[in-house]
Amino acid sequence: MLELIIIAVLGVALTIALMILLIRKPTTTDAGMGKTVDIIAQAVQKVQAEQRATQEVQRDLKAELRGTSDSLKNLFTESQEREKRDQEHQRNITTIIRNVESVMRGSKTKGMAGENIIREILKIFPQDAMAYNAKVGSKVVEFGLKLPDGRIVPIDSKILAVDELAALDQSEDEAAKLRIIPKIEQLVLRQAREVSEYISPPATYEWAIMAVPDSLHYLLKDSIMRAYRDHHVIIIPYGMTVPYLLTFLDLHRKHAVHLDEERVKAFLVELGHSLSKMDEILDNKVAKGNVMIQNAYNEYKQIVSKVRGDSLALHQTGHKELVSHHDD
Repeated sequence: MLELIIIAVLGVALTIALMILLIRKPTTTDAGMGKTVDIIAQAVQKVQAEQRATQEVQRDLKAELRGTSDSLKNLFTESQEREKRDQEHQRNITTIIRNVESVMRGSKTKGMAGENIIREILKIFPQDAMAYNAKVGSKVVEFGLKLPDGRIVPIDSKILAVDELAALDQSEDEAAKLRIIPKIEQLVLRQAREVSEYISPPATYEWAIMAVPDSLHYLLKDSIMRAYRDHHVIIIPYGMTVPYLLTFLDLHRKHAVHLDEERVKAFLVELGHSLSKMDEILDNKVAKGNVMIQNAYNEYKQIVSKVRGDSLALHQTGHKELVSHHDD
């Protein structure tokens, strides 16, 4: 189109030039006419040169446009292929997650998974510092931390509220989320109450530890304090299990006293029962015997009185040491 316009312009210019030459006065010389023709010819050559340059630019532009078009087509094709791969990858991930969720919903499977997690975590501790399947009363503590005084800190792992966590993650309604979280807190408290059944002083420590997934622990607020206050259960995330146990063990070693209050109390109670039985035997059997053992009876009573006095002194000494340690 541009070429036709240029040719038309040149034709018009030549026509005008010829008309000017024809209508000019006879005084115009041949030399002047030749000069004018030369100027026109130069102008035509210049226009032709510019036309050729324009054509070359057009060819270059067309080549670049074709290259750009091909690149865009390739990018579009690659984008489509990448999108298909991403969609397939996402479908695979979704399938895997659903399979895991379906497995984790079973209570037995959740329990086994929780046990495996805590077992792997506790492998870094020396085995002589851990207790496995320790019988405490009518319960069996699967995992426990041994304290220097021989007591066991019960440790349990709980994977729970799987459906609630999934619903919380999928929901975009803030009001619905606020209704789900209290349900999760109640489930956690119920599990904490079960874990508290492992607490049985003086064989165990006065508190138990319940480890839960980090994503679950992040949501908990009220249940953490209520479990601590009402059930003597400390709820910690899996990620903090190792540092917490190390810190707990170190602090206990540094501040443990030689006379454990619970052990002293248990000993004194048992000793009191034994002394009462001995008194009963003396009063009902020995005292009713013949006179020949009266002296032995009196000496026996003196020994019992001395043992009772020593036990009372031991109780007072242990109590004073505990009070002094707590004051420090």
